[in-house]
Amino acid sequence: MPLNELAQSTRCAGANSVLRKIARGEAVKIFLAADTDAKLKDKINLAARESNIPVEIAEDSQQLGRACAVPRKTAVAAILKW
Repeated sequence: MPLNELAQSTRCAGANSVLRKIARGEAVKIFLAADTDAKLKDKINLAARESNIPVEIAEDSQQLGRACAVPRKTAVAAILKW
C-alpha cells in the first residue's frame, strides 16, 4: 500500500474535509483506514464511487495519520488536484 503518495502530494485529512473535496471535484484519490466506522466507510465509498475516485485501504487510522503528517489518527485522507 503506497501511503508515501500522501507525503509527496497536496492532501487533506479528515472525513468532513475529504467529503467537501470530493463534492467540489478536487479529490484524485482517497485513502480510507481499515478500522474506520462502517457508517463513515459507506458514506466515503458512496461519494467516491459517484465521483469515480479510486479508494485505497490503509492498515489503520494511526498509520494513515502518520502518512499525512498529522499528530493524531485519521480515518480518511485524499490526494488533491494541483
